Amino acid sequence: MDIKTLYNWLKNPQKYRKNLINLSRYYYTKDGLITDVYDMFKTLPILNYSVFWENMQMKKFKVYKQSVDKFLKDIKIKKLVRDTIFSVIQDGVCVWYNRNGKYIQFLSEDEVRVIKIINGKWQVDFDMQYFNTQKSLYNYTLNDVTALIEAAPDEVNIQAYNNYKKDPTKYRFVPLDINKTQVFKLRGERQVPASLPYCVGALSSIIHRDLLERSEKAVADRIINQVVLQTVDNMTKDGKPPTKDQIARYHENLKQILQKKYNDASTENSSVAPLTIPAFVNIKELEIKMNVFAKEVWERIDRSIYMKLGYSPSLNFGGGDGQSFGSGTINVEKIYAILFCLIEDIEDGVNDYLNQIVPTSNFNPRIWISRQTILDRKTSFDQAKSLYTDGRGSWKYFIESAGYNWEHYLSQCQYENDVLKLDEILPVHPTSATRSADDNVGNPGKDMKDKKDSSIKSDGNKGNAVPNTK
Repeated sequence: MDIKTLYNWLKNPQKYRKNLINLSRYYYTKDGLITDVYDMFKTLPILNYSVFWENMQMKKFKVYKQSVDKFLKDIKIKKLVRDTIFSVIQDGVCVWYNRNGKYIQFLSEDEVRVIKIINGKWQVDFDMQYFNTQKSLYNYTLNDVTALIEAAPDEVNIQAYNNYKKDPTKYRFVPLDINKTQVFKLRGERQVPASLPYCVGALSSIIHRDLLERSEKAVADRIINQVVLQTVDNMTKDGKPPTKDQIARYHENLKQILQKKYNDASTENSSVAPLTIPAFVNIKELEIKMNVFAKEVWERIDRSIYMKLGYSPSLNFGGGDGQSFGSGTINVEKIYAILFCLIEDIEDGVNDYLNQIVPTSNFNPRIWISRQTILDRKTSFDQAKSLYTDGRGSWKYFIESAGYNWEHYLSQCQYENDVLKLDEILPVHPTSATRSADDNVGNPGKDMKDKKDSSIKSDGNKGNAVPNTK
């Protein structure tokens, strides 16, 4: 891959989207920085969630709630959100297909076409050519193609495939149920259905760094393989020129010895090999300079990659030139903005499915996914604690902000109280924090009975311990 080819792709990015996606996936596997950035977006949010309902006093509420809870459990909502965020960052787009409420299938770039909007939603068409492409690429048999068709969306079946084989121009694209599909993207204009991978802006600098690495590896390879120059004089001691067989034998002996030392070095064993040569044969190593590029060159390229990714080095390895706590905080707020934008779109997609599960508008269930992340967990806990202890905050949110699943926490409390009877076996110690104002333990002394309420209050506040300054 060269920069000139990349620039040609970027002139028409929608045409070469598949090439850019493949490049993004390649560097996610190869480049540790891209790996960290993509994984950070996926793992940073905690993704606790709750569902808001209207008219919860109505009789059918419990039935619909069970259906919604089962749907969210079956589709593994947290994993779904994480995988969606990752797909949008890596590929620039993520397409959902709801498989009868049992799970959400992701459709790849090769499988679908998205070109038009119907009533505010993107219409997703399945490309039947995908099966022939897979068949020729992997030498699939008819049974393999049949298995692919069965794994495809419900609208794609054997009959649709047979129609495509009869007339590829007419039956190539099969429209999918618009109520079952959702399309997510991060960047780009509203009327464009798909955006580009997150790393596209930094690809030129990443490829530049690759070229530098290849250059230094080539030099290192020359050193490891020990380039040796052997020269043979035109005349021997006897005044006769060496024959071609003699010259070839000298070269072959040197080659065998160098090859033996190279093989021994690969097993981390040093070796000594004797070599006898006549005086008219000269051997010397080529001088190679190892420090091809200065340290500043590498640092400049790395800074360029970070800058184009919009990612602070302090988030990656906790430091970097010119980095501070303030700059890292500002940068993570930018990361939050991107994450929360995606989460908001995902909420809309899930709510669309919930409205299909609960068709009546009386309940209008809506999911809300927490914006809490692993970086601000303590702040979120302090906020939840203040709401719960100082006001009428949510117990569920309080428990989740502490890092626990509220259902497991509640179940454990019920188990300890109802089964283990810990309240009876291990009662709470009577301290100032656990006793109420009228909770008196034991009989008060005679002097306490004779004291007035104001005196008792003064004693409790240690008012009598204040020295008299008059």
